[in-house]
Amino acid sequence: MTQPRWSDDDQLLADVQRALAAAAVDDHVLESGKAAFAWRTVDSELAELTYDSLLDDGAAVRGGTSESGTVEMRSLAFEAGSVTVELDVSPTRIVGQLVPGRQGVIVLQAPTGEVGRVASDESGYFAIAAPAEPLVRVRCTTDLGSVVTDWVRL
Repeated sequence: MTQPRWSDDDQLLADVQRALAAAAVDDHVLESGKAAFAWRTVDSELAELTYDSLLDDGAAVRGGTSESGTVEMRSLAFEAGSVTVELDVSPTRIVGQLVPGRQGVIVLQAPTGEVGRVASDESGYFAIAAPAEPLVRVRCTTDLGSVVTDWVRL
């Protein structure tokens, strides 16, 4: 039996680090890789923001803020074709509905990647914990296809 080249994980890690440091990647190759990665969601329809309670002039009149002046609940609506994604965002969770109601997979994404995943019920309702990341978007996949919202700063 042949003895392994590495006697421990530290030696293996050091060899891998040396190999990666020696591999120079051309800027053109890096940009091509980033562009290819961006196309992975080309089949999703982009849902446009059509309502944001923070922009509604009457929000302050209706009492949507706490005594300290911070917004306690924010309502958002996104539309893509015949699908609407409605969201109510609080400091601790996001409650939403797909209209028309559909079962599906709801993925909450931050620029760093996926930060949450839940299923919507047959009426399209779902709830997910609010992430620590301030910038998010929602990807909804149902039997009708996939919709992704604009990025929103929470």
